[in-house]
Amino acid sequence: MTNLELALASILEAMEAAKKAGNFLLLGALLQRKDTICAALAAPEHSWHVPQAFVPNTIRRHYGHEEKAVA
Repeated sequence: MTNLELALASILEAMEAAKKAGNFLLLGALLQRKDTICAALAAPEHSWHVPQAFVPNTIRRHYGHEEKAVA
């Protein structure tokens, strides 16, 4: 897990504790933190992708034949 995912997990646990304790001010603050971390995790730089999906095996030239891509 990344640091952001660990922080999100701890915030979710703290939210459950705040709900049980009836501390709705703390719950509101934790919700804001959760939303911020979720937005950061949704950013493209945190997404996982197969590297080959972004490097084509062949490059088509405008005149029709293929050449091997150099990685």
